[in-house]
Amino acid sequence: MKKIIMLLFVILLFLVQPTKQVKASDDYNGYAEIMLESGKLLSNYTMAEYDEYYASISKRRFWGWNVNIVNYKVPCTYIARTVYETTNSGEEEIVYEISVTTETEVKTNINATGTISYGLNGTVKKFKHDLDAKVSLEYKYQITEGTKRTEKLKVPVEGKTKLLVTISGTGYVTNGVAAFYMFWVEVEKGGFEYFTITNEYQKIEKVAI
Repeated sequence: MKKIIMLLFVILLFLVQPTKQVKASDDYNGYAEIMLESGKLLSNYTMAEYDEYYASISKRRFWGWNVNIVNYKVPCTYIARTVYETTNSGEEEIVYEISVTTETEVKTNINATGTISYGLNGTVKKFKHDLDAKVSLEYKYQITEGTKRTEKLKVPVEGKTKLLVTISGTGYVTNGVAAFYMFWVEVEKGGFEYFTITNEYQKIEKVAI
């Protein structure tokens, strides 16, 4: 009996530990533009949509995740940022020599709302309690640190034309809502999102003004 009481006491202490409020790395949420083929990013969910999606994960369970995947591997394109911009407001063509530096970033990044938590393995963020397996994604968290590439380019720009150099790319997004239960007690609930980069490149664009 004493062992049972002690076990229940330990479980109670574990359950009442404060859950870390999380918003995982906002790197991709700060991108200039992300265009999904369908659906929307977690940051664009409305409260009404959260209420609708939460309804499907409200049934309590002894242990584990209830998950509602709203968008699964939806292809997207993005513009991360503009690295160079200039305008030839004259009539004659001008050749600009530009130096552009890019840096390899996270292969798969995550974002969360509510009380869904994550852990750090070095600089790599992963959701706790094996949420990755429940979502059943095949991907790799990957960071290449300190990898930079600098290119010098000569670009002719016609008169009345703006030159833009952006860091752009393609990828896919998986997101939804989830709740984690321990002994029928809800200990985590919120939205989750995976943003996976499949290709990143410099895009040179000339726009008439």
